[in-house]
Amino acid sequence: MYITEFSADGFRNLKQVSFQPDEKLNLIIGDNAQGKTNLLDAIWLMTGCKNFHGVKERHYLGFDAPFFQCSMHFFDGRRTQEIRYSLERGQQRKKQISVNHVENQKANTLFEIFHCVAFSPEDMELITGNPERRRSFMDLCACQLHPNRVQHVSRANLLLSERNASIQKALKHKIRNQDILLWDSQLAKTGAYLTLMRSEYIQSLAPLCERLYGIITGGNETLHISYKNALGLSEGQPVPSMDVLAEKYQNMLASHLEEDLRLGYTQRGIQRDDLLMTINGKPVQQFGSQGQKKSTALVLKLAQAHLYNQKLKRSPVVLLDDVMGELDERRQKFLYDTVSDMQVFITLCHASSLRLGQKAKIFQIQNGNLINI
Repeated sequence: MYITEFSADGFRNLKQVSFQPDEKLNLIIGDNAQGKTNLLDAIWLMTGCKNFHGVKERHYLGFDAPFFQCSMHFFDGRRTQEIRYSLERGQQRKKQISVNHVENQKANTLFEIFHCVAFSPEDMELITGNPERRRSFMDLCACQLHPNRVQHVSRANLLLSERNASIQKALKHKIRNQDILLWDSQLAKTGAYLTLMRSEYIQSLAPLCERLYGIITGGNETLHISYKNALGLSEGQPVPSMDVLAEKYQNMLASHLEEDLRLGYTQRGIQRDDLLMTINGKPVQQFGSQGQKKSTALVLKLAQAHLYNQKLKRSPVVLLDDVMGELDERRQKFLYDTVSDMQVFITLCHASSLRLGQKAKIFQIQNGNLINI
């Protein structure tokens, strides 16, 4: 998969940007606050996912821009497709998405057809941040391989919210305590599904991460990744059926109802899952050095791209925002070698800070304008 044409106007500080990237390596260079990250954000927008820097949709609009519009042509391995995305300023913030000239598409339509893997300094939060960040990572990655899973993630969040709302109503004596159990069967089925989904994905991802980390460290350090879940699934053990897991999940919810009522929310379940990462047996989050944490975050994203390529027989577009300049020459080479068969966009202040020795198409960005040099 690779982008053949891209344009953006009014997206934050981008002004009538239009370019044809290289099928492999593209460098976006420029000083800080000129629009390098905005350009990658505009590309990421076409995945239909939330902004990977945490920016809300209303902040996509340029300061004085009445609207923004982005368009993209990309080759998906079989044919060239087109996505157009626009948003108008105003209370309603009218949004229009079209795919191959079919209007009124939803963002989840984009998620099914165009995929990116993005890596930025904020991805250190995969290691240092709270478990919610890692759960979101697992769900996004698993849904990239099977887009129909998105509905299960959304349903799980909805059912959990409804159960928590019922707990609050019970505390105010608006419903009986037993009425909360009405949500348990549905939540148990969806929770069991997500548990299996996450477990399956991490079983595929973990060996790749561990192998890549071994390459970075020359075999001197061993990374181990495992999936911590409420149902006690562990690596190397037979995985129970969905029905067995759902029954176990429902029993867990019922047996902790009194505790949930005391706390005011559902304490146990998929909303407490996490990724456990150790280097030489010690938790990375607590005991890892900055270099070890950075390398662990890096291999998580590289393994995500590699697994996508391996499972779907086509590569995602790779966005590397402000990360290469912080890596030494050996790590730069390792990173690029891992994604060299994919289309890559790299942002840098100066092209000289990149030491790959690879031919690249270079674009310079100044005050939101892109110049092909």
